[in-house]
Amino acid sequence: MLDQEINEQLGLLQKELSRLKTVTDYIDGAKENSISIIAELEKVQQNYAVYTDKIFSLYKNYVDDLKKNTEIQINDGVLKFETTGNKIDTTNKEKLVETKRLLEQYKKIVEATDNLVNTLEAVDFPTRLSTIDKNIQAVNLALNEAKQSIESKQNENQTALNQRLDQQDKEIKTLKTILFVAIGIIIVGIVLNFVVK
Repeated sequence: MLDQEINEQLGLLQKELSRLKTVTDYIDGAKENSISIIAELEKVQQNYAVYTDKIFSLYKNYVDDLKKNTEIQINDGVLKFETTGNKIDTTNKEKLVETKRLLEQYKKIVEATDNLVNTLEAVDFPTRLSTIDKNIQAVNLALNEAKQSIESKQNENQTALNQRLDQQDKEIKTLKTILFVAIGIIIVGIVLNFVVK
């Protein structure tokens, strides 16, 4: 029964871990979703604390029950030892060694669970996501400034190019006019030369 409750809590914790994976996959998606992701992660963090507290409580109850049962078994073994002799004494010693071994294993499990709880509580998801959001905002600001600078330079270059092209058009028209006048003078000179001869 207690193992089933632990498995249920671990299943719920597994679901929360899956939700955490889904949420972190969306972080790379877009800046607009970061606020809702932060809220979702806060819920997940709160649920972690709830589930790990439940798991820790169940393990603690399980260890307490095991200790009580072990004490009862040891007391029962002592009574049998007094009544049945060396054979039962050997069996009780084996049980005691096995019980101590099991208790040590459960203590290690409880310590590992405590470490897991402490690790999960130490992670500050909102602060981390806030830092990521600030970095995204800084990058966006830099990109916008670069875009504005490029557009400004482009406009300046376009204006300068248009002015230069207008000036060249005027110079070409002036050169054409001078060329036509020069050709006209040459033609008039040739015609006058033929007429005078």
